Amino acid sequence: MGKKSRKTSSSKNLSNSDTKNPALLGSVVTTVAQYLKLAEEEKLPLERYFSRHRHSVSSCDGDGAFNLISLFVLNPRLMLPGTPERSVITTVCMRVHDNIRSTMILPNDAFQNGMLQKLPVVEDIGPGKTMDEYYDAFVQNIQNSTGTGFRKAPYAHCKKLVNDCLLRMKTKKKVLVGKEERTVVRLFGLESEEHFHQQQIQLPRPAPAPDVDTLWLVLNRPEHYFFHVSSDLHDLFGFECGEVVIDHEYFERSLDYILEDEYRQERLPAMLNHAANWHMLEGSEEEVASWLLWERQPMMLHPVGHPDTVDAMRNSIILQLMINKFFDGQTGELLMHTFPAMNLYGSGITNFLFYTRHLSITGRLPPAFIVKASVAEGVDGASISDSGNTSAENVEGNVSTNLERTMRKLTIRKTSCAVCGATRSPTGTRLLVCSRCESVAYCCAEHQKIHWKSGGHKQQCTIDLLG
Repeated sequence: MGKKSRKTSSSKNLSNSDTKNPALLGSVVTTVAQYLKLAEEEKLPLERYFSRHRHSVSSCDGDGAFNLISLFVLNPRLMLPGTPERSVITTVCMRVHDNIRSTMILPNDAFQNGMLQKLPVVEDIGPGKTMDEYYDAFVQNIQNSTGTGFRKAPYAHCKKLVNDCLLRMKTKKKVLVGKEERTVVRLFGLESEEHFHQQQIQLPRPAPAPDVDTLWLVLNRPEHYFFHVSSDLHDLFGFECGEVVIDHEYFERSLDYILEDEYRQERLPAMLNHAANWHMLEGSEEEVASWLLWERQPMMLHPVGHPDTVDAMRNSIILQLMINKFFDGQTGELLMHTFPAMNLYGSGITNFLFYTRHLSITGRLPPAFIVKASVAEGVDGASISDSGNTSAENVEGNVSTNLERTMRKLTIRKTSCAVCGATRSPTGTRLLVCSRCESVAYCCAEHQKIHWKSGGHKQQCTIDLLG
């Protein structure tokens, strides 16, 4: 259980060349570019030229890659009378520490005419739908196909993501390629007059996680299914995820390999920063974001390549857990439901349910894991007194300690979604609690149904009531 493909999720890049209609796409790119030229010259808000726009940002994969998917509806007032509504869906795939990997622009005709059936990761949902329905289906399909999670984002945050990426490209002397790529990027150089889209993400103050177990479950949430270093370790060792049990030699060689390269050193804190920002979208999971920022702090005191920076990363519990995810944890087997219709994101749900259940049964990390770090100390050197020793070699403690741990686990079950681990609903409200047993919580009604029908809660709920 817990085996993953070593391929990172966003390696399945979409390209306009797959739509087989370059003439249509060329016309759309030209039209959008004309709208952009007007907007840039007249310096008016984005909504004067694009009457509606929506944006979704994904979590990142092990290469630091993430997707920004947007819907832009061209303002019909700027068209000839009788012209049907025109809109485009755009994608930008970026690395959190590097460049733009790819872009794509898709007109509404591509959805209405079934052109997307030819794309390798997109299923056609048929003609006659609204562009918003196509957008929702497209985002859902990319989420399922990449194993990353998507959340609604304000335009200002998307603009910052793109601009930050361009600054990195400028520093590294990289360029945008082609008219389409430049046009898509220019869409994020305007200003919005809508309150929601003017909002910037406000990150919380860093704070330590309760314990390593909590961070382990965060790393196994469905949106972080590909938040690992499996590609790096496959290149190093030549075997696949879960084929070998980790030992101290594998552990040290993994750390050495990842940290010998400054490019990979840049990637880790950038991934944690992106993950913290992502958890602040929609439901505003401040607690989770604060834990990730806390683990990032020691890596940011000195430049990349500095010996103290390398030491901080070597002693990072996040990196050590990411390395262990590549190996066989010797967890045994638990009967778990799978979600084939949800593809890789469904695998992420199964993976999260598995490790949540394993932790609740055993009260510890997978037995084969080698973990030498704990929750990070504060940057001022103050230690976290209750972080505990998290070595996989620990034996069971006394009855009092185990009782306290069990009680804490019971509390945690009600403060995060049993299916995805979210600590808030998508609208930011409190979680739904099972009204029957009151022992588990959910971020939405859909996840409650999944857990009841396929996640084993229908049987467990009766046990909880009897117990």
